[in-house]
Amino acid sequence: MDEAFCRNLGLVDYAGQQKLHNTRVAIAGMGGVGGVHLMTLARTGIGAFNVADMDSFAVANVNRQFGATLDSFGRPKLDVMVELASSVNPCICFKTFPEGISDANLDTFLQGVDIVVDGIDFFAFEIRRRLFKRAHELGIPVITAGPLGFSTAVLVFMPDGMGFDEYFDIHDELPEKHRYLHFAMGLAPRATHLAYLDRRFVDIHEKRGPSLHIACQLCAAMTATEVVRIVLGKGRVRAVPCFTQFDPYVGKFRKGRLPMGNRNPLQRIKIAVAKKLFLGGGGREGLVVPSKPQLVRRGEAALVEATEYVIRAGMQAPSGDNVQPWRFSPFDGGVDVILRSEADHSFFNYRQIASLVACGAAVENMRIAAAAIGLGPRVTLVPDPVEQAVSPVVARLEFVPDGLEREGVLHAALWRRCTNRNMFSAKPIPHEVCERLSRMVSSGHSGLEDVKLHWVTGKSERKSLARALFLADRIRVERQDLHEYFMSMVRFDAPRESVSGDGLPLKNLCAGVAGEQFLKLIRPWKAMRLANLTGVGRLMPMHSALGMMRSGGAGLLTVGKADMQSVLHGGLAVERVWIMLEHMGFAFQPMTAITLFRLREMLEGGEAFSDTHNGFMREAWSIVSELFPEVKGRIPLMLFRAGMGPRLKYGTYRRELHSFIPAS
Repeated sequence: MDEAFCRNLGLVDYAGQQKLHNTRVAIAGMGGVGGVHLMTLARTGIGAFNVADMDSFAVANVNRQFGATLDSFGRPKLDVMVELASSVNPCICFKTFPEGISDANLDTFLQGVDIVVDGIDFFAFEIRRRLFKRAHELGIPVITAGPLGFSTAVLVFMPDGMGFDEYFDIHDELPEKHRYLHFAMGLAPRATHLAYLDRRFVDIHEKRGPSLHIACQLCAAMTATEVVRIVLGKGRVRAVPCFTQFDPYVGKFRKGRLPMGNRNPLQRIKIAVAKKLFLGGGGREGLVVPSKPQLVRRGEAALVEATEYVIRAGMQAPSGDNVQPWRFSPFDGGVDVILRSEADHSFFNYRQIASLVACGAAVENMRIAAAAIGLGPRVTLVPDPVEQAVSPVVARLEFVPDGLEREGVLHAALWRRCTNRNMFSAKPIPHEVCERLSRMVSSGHSGLEDVKLHWVTGKSERKSLARALFLADRIRVERQDLHEYFMSMVRFDAPRESVSGDGLPLKNLCAGVAGEQFLKLIRPWKAMRLANLTGVGRLMPMHSALGMMRSGGAGLLTVGKADMQSVLHGGLAVERVWIMLEHMGFAFQPMTAITLFRLREMLEGGEAFSDTHNGFMREAWSIVSELFPEVKGRIPLMLFRAGMGPRLKYGTYRRELHSFIPAS
């Protein structure tokens, strides 16, 4: 031991090193911050730890968690970190709590402890609150450090000072999401990281936010410094309401005192502003995310809850005007996906191609969800082509449980994926993003080799494409059948949105107050016909064209053939691209009128359109062909626009689960 910590001498004397060796530190959480706390304190010479964690390492932990390696994936974080710390100092005395901490074991966790270090996940608020309160009652100091951007903010709670609830202004009547905000604001009252934080990746409603190992290391360094200061009595401890934040990215070190904590009048104003920024409008209306079931272990049968979770993921897929053209037939060991052809007989859905794209998207969602809960899904498209006329099973998912959690990134984003009709930033989508997604399309599954994704991002290209969309949308608004069908799918009355569970809520169209009133006025065909005659009806196609201009680029997804299997593969690819764009922070809107019209023209000829509208299509598609020359001879399946845009406030609803499962 003397040799292992001899280089501490000069900063810590021999007697002090012995004090550190005889100190017991409790660390709750072995993840991003807690794991680095343990390793830093172990190398500092702390000789005893009480450590708690109930989670296991996964791929998504790699960017910030000390113990996340290829060898540790799937292993309990507690076991891995105890092994690593013991490899540094085999003399460390550990008391482990693999069940985590709870009211039942809190006193045992704090028994014999000199200092508590907070490594609990940001959103595990209530157990953090109880830990701080009980430690305060027992006279144990608690240190909390939060990774904020590239920085860390540190608070020290001493037994004779302010308590957790008092400083953060927490009370039982305060809503859960407000508690998170109070904690974040009290942690860094003069925050430096907000200047560069991309708020698209922060969502308190969905309990997610960015975190870097850089900041986690700073947390551990500054926390260990406070541990040494307290144990050895080296200088004055600046306990709350004092605070400290160090941000190397902006080169700022901020420290100060916040009298009254979050009840400070100026701090209350800051919290009010933060509530508008981070809590404004609540979560997306219409979005329901089911609880994720436990991981299905290798050799186990999939329980009903796991199968239902996979089906609900399929239900979350997009479909034309939200018609939801699918049914799901669970069987022992999997689920069949069935085309519900009666759901959509519109002009857009020629040969059920639009519905098949939607079914392909549902299959991709189900595959991702099944992989995320250890079901090891095996997908077969069109399992029995001969039986299609009798029982149109378009895909079969068979579960082969392997106990591995895969597709974590896409799984988290699939529930957030939505059609966003807001105006986006005109900043072009980076080439690296387009290239990654194009590669992803052709390598995601066997059978996708013939699916291609083509991009345009330049301003002049988007301007040309806007003209093509304007012409295609003129067809849409000038045909009585298309207009009446669209209006039948718009849910104008708010109470019906959740009752019918399908269609497009008016607010979901992102038309604004004036646009909503306009849609209500032109709802009858007579009114729309008059609007077309006077030229006012062109406002809707102009809005589509403006949307293309106000985007970061457009993608066109094509397949080699128009048969069922190819179209389903296209649907899988569409959804995979869409979910990945959501994960990357980009908004997405399908612009399907032009591709569906072109499909009908290619497969049926021009008889379905008037001479005027055939002229529109010739001009529109000549623009598309010039912008995307590589699509010649291929089947255009979906055109979409993407870019950085505001978060969607009003989503669509889904019908009840039982309505999609045939009665046995």
